[in-house]
Amino acid sequence: MAKRALTRVFVPKTYAELRDAVLAVVHQGRQEIDRAWVESYHEVGRLIHVHLLFKKARAAYGAGVFADLASESGISSRTLHECVQFCRYFPIVRAPAQLTWNHYRVLCQVADSERRNALLAQTLKHGWLSPELERQVRALALSMPDTAAAARNVTPAKLLTPRRGTPGLHLIVDRGDGPAVDLGFKLSQSLDAVQARRFAQGDIVRLGDRITRADDTTKADLFTYAATLRRVIDGDTLVVALDVAPGILLEQKLRLRGLDCPELGTPEGKAAKRFVEGLVAKATAITVNTTKPDKYDRYLADVFLQMTSEEGRGSGGDEIFLNNALLANGHAVRKDASEFGDNWDRL
Repeated sequence: MAKRALTRVFVPKTYAELRDAVLAVVHQGRQEIDRAWVESYHEVGRLIHVHLLFKKARAAYGAGVFADLASESGISSRTLHECVQFCRYFPIVRAPAQLTWNHYRVLCQVADSERRNALLAQTLKHGWLSPELERQVRALALSMPDTAAAARNVTPAKLLTPRRGTPGLHLIVDRGDGPAVDLGFKLSQSLDAVQARRFAQGDIVRLGDRITRADDTTKADLFTYAATLRRVIDGDTLVVALDVAPGILLEQKLRLRGLDCPELGTPEGKAAKRFVEGLVAKATAITVNTTKPDKYDRYLADVFLQMTSEEGRGSGGDEIFLNNALLANGHAVRKDASEFGDNWDRL
C-alpha cells in the first residue's frame, strides 16, 4: 500500500495559536460550504430554467415539475422556485466569499435590477450579513423613491394616499328592520330596545363589553380591522381573518387597493409574493382598511404592518403601508378604479 508523503504541518505551540488556527479553519470551511450552496442552487435553477424553456412548458407542466422535484430531491418547492429566480436575476455568479445563499434570497425580493445591484454593491462594500441586508430591503420599502428615481431619470411609481381608520369603530344603520351596528361585509349586529333609544342612525360607536358612542370620529375612521394573516395568494391578494366585532372573526379574501402585481406564474409575480411573505413574517400586528369589492368580489384593502423592533423583541418598530411598499420597490404598478372597470367607493 502506498504511503502518503509526509508534509510539514503547522503545530500550534500556545493556546492562542491553537485557538486562532481552529477558528481560521472553521471560518474557511463555512465559507466553502456557503459558496458550494450558492453554486449548487444556481445550477439547480439553471437546469430547471433551461428544461422548461426546452419543453416550452405551460404553467401546469411547470407546476408538476416543481412538485415532483420537491418530492424526489427533498428541496422544497418554494426553494426550487427561488433557485430559478436566482438564476434569472443573476445569470453569472462569481460567489464572493462573503455572500451566502440567504443574501441572494433577500436580493431576489427586489424586482428593480438597479436597486438590486446597488444593494449587492453596498453589501459587498460594508460586509453586511443577511439580517442587515434584510433590514436594508425593509427600509427601502419605507422610503420614498423619488430622489433616487430622479437621479436615474426614471419616473417613480405614484404612491397611494393611505386609508386608515381605527379598529373597533362602527356605524349605526337602519336598513328597514330596525337600528343595527354595521360590521361591514354585509354583516350587522341588532340593537335591543334600550340600545335603540340611545343611538341614532349615523352615529359612530365603539364595540366592547358594551356599545358606546365614539365622539370626535368621522366616517373615515370606519371599516378598519385588526387582522390575522391566513395566507398570501399572490403579491396583491391575501386571505386574512378580520376581527369584525368582539369574539367574531371573519375570513376574507382581500385585494390590495390601487395596484396590480405581475401574474404569479411569472418570475416577477413570484418575487412580489416572496416580498409580501417576507414582510408579513416579521409583522407583530396587521391592520386592514377595506373598501368596496372589486369585479372579482374581492374586497379592496389598505394593509398596514406593525414591524418588530430593531432588537427583534416584540412591537415597537416601523409601520409599513404594504400597498406603497410594493409600489416603491417595483413589485407592482398603479391600477386605479377606472382601469378595473368598477368604483372604489367605501361600503
